[in-house]
Amino acid sequence: MASVERNMISMRGQCLSHSFLVVLLALSQLASAQGAQGPKGRDLLIKESIANLDSDDIHVAAQAALDLGYLRATEAVPAMLRVLKSSRVLSIVEHMPPDKYGVSLWVATDVRGAIITSLGLIGDPRAVPALKRYLKKPLTNREVFTGNVAHALYQITGKSFEYKSYEGVQQLYVPSPRAEEDFRKRSRPDLKPTKGLTASLEIAGHGYDVTGAYWLGDRPLVINLAITNQSRRVMEIDASADNFLFSSVAGERTNTPARLLPSPEAGAETAVIRPGETLRLRWVVETLKDSPLSRGWVGYVYIKCVYTNPRKNKKGAMWRGEQLISNTVERYYYPPSIESLDRNGR
Repeated sequence: MASVERNMISMRGQCLSHSFLVVLLALSQLASAQGAQGPKGRDLLIKESIANLDSDDIHVAAQAALDLGYLRATEAVPAMLRVLKSSRVLSIVEHMPPDKYGVSLWVATDVRGAIITSLGLIGDPRAVPALKRYLKKPLTNREVFTGNVAHALYQITGKSFEYKSYEGVQQLYVPSPRAEEDFRKRSRPDLKPTKGLTASLEIAGHGYDVTGAYWLGDRPLVINLAITNQSRRVMEIDASADNFLFSSVAGERTNTPARLLPSPEAGAETAVIRPGETLRLRWVVETLKDSPLSRGWVGYVYIKCVYTNPRKNKKGAMWRGEQLISNTVERYYYPPSIESLDRNGR
């Protein structure tokens, strides 16, 4: 029986992966429609999706839950939590007829799982108590997989929780580099001064589509970093490029020292930053695809800038922090091999 259940899980995972691609396509169309209709269109979509959470059709209810997550609909959280706690049937497993290759699969549609995924995307702390309760229950294949619950909790809180694997092993959730940067991008810890300084990273996008801003590999990239003194005293930092690195995530994490990038406007000596003033540093990458910065980039990319203080003995006006980390910038990277993209950025 255990092997049968394990096979069911495997087939279910394959089907859900296929379904996820279909959902992404639908959401791209949704984003396009949303942009055309403006704020009122978004409000209408959210209102309809909240109503559809109570649909007797499990497919409709599950799609509504996913839509609310990708719309980041915080106003839908109370309704989603209500459905999550309801006793009605919220999942269905269907046997699909064989395709042209004779392959027949079991496809699972789970409203509860879709809601948990969307609560993580929305990031509203009101969902934390309800999600934590799932971690206290024993796991069966007919219940919510607590690994997904732990992932949603990390997206909301930035903390790792223990969950039980399908093999019944209790383990600590380990976020992927992408999950870490996704949380940083949402929570913006850089807005709170570190020993009196904040760091703001801006990297211009090459164009826009339904996925947001994107970069093209055969174009230059201009990176601007602003370090602001939020304290009441004069600060000094060693602004040499050797003390900065760009931490990027495109699947794996890659650290690129700023000294490997052209920096005609970056500082090379001790910089004095008075209260309320901003030190601005700039790096210009002439062709993105030829730069060590874009090594290994595919698809979505997260980038943050990390400054490490080289001064071991911090005296006088020297900044007393160890590391200063900027906000995370997210873009979609298109390598030059993609010929179908409009080079005018449209």
